[in-house]
Amino acid sequence: MSIITKIKEIINFFADRYEWLLSQLLRVRYNKVNRDEYISSIIAKHYPDKKDELIMQATETSPAAVLGEKASKKEYRKMMRKYGMMVFFVSFLTTFPEDFWLMILACAFDLIFFQSVLFIAMQKIMMLYGTSVDLHKDEKESVQRIIAIDSSGLMIGKYPILQKLKSAIGWLARQVVKKLGPQFVTRLSKTAFIVLRRQGIKWGSVVITKENVDLAFNALVPITCAAISGLVSVVIFIPMCNKLRKHLQEQA
Repeated sequence: MSIITKIKEIINFFADRYEWLLSQLLRVRYNKVNRDEYISSIIAKHYPDKKDELIMQATETSPAAVLGEKASKKEYRKMMRKYGMMVFFVSFLTTFPEDFWLMILACAFDLIFFQSVLFIAMQKIMMLYGTSVDLHKDEKESVQRIIAIDSSGLMIGKYPILQKLKSAIGWLARQVVKKLGPQFVTRLSKTAFIVLRRQGIKWGSVVITKENVDLAFNALVPITCAAISGLVSVVIFIPMCNKLRKHLQEQA
């Protein structure tokens, strides 16, 4: 057996274990979307007077077919704003731990949370466009269908490793900034201090010292890198959902 074949077998082994873990995550109660409740809620929101008739119609076809393109887009965009903000803030907050082991735990939590929110969004998008998926009524088949889509490359494309490593990007960026930051401050300090001191005195007699700049820099580094981590999550999450939505629209 060649080395390349062995490497492929090892990769396939861990890929299978990873998919198994994802399937277990889908079975967590909080990650399951009730199809009947979801359809009822969005139809009742848009058509409160005719909700009983239209809920039955949406259940047989799809909520998107009943709502129309404009209302379906509105519902989808509202969903993306909600879940986009959620993954942003969790990735933002989990970038702050300094200790190595705390950082590992934070990254693991970020990945699990990201995947959970993605699974919830996937279910709602699939339900919105009529795909048969309901973890409450048919868990086994629905889990297989969701995992197949999540692992197919349809949503993440050719670079699935990004989804796994994204939660560490902000932390790594902070280490780079911490190392290069002092050199950057030292090189630009003379010019920056002259300009800032002049403007500070002009605006309010504020004296800006190197210590003030260092304190500001130390505060901005973790915040900036946490924001980078949060934005990476959003930049991965929303296009994935967009690709799934586009695919389901084309299949409808």
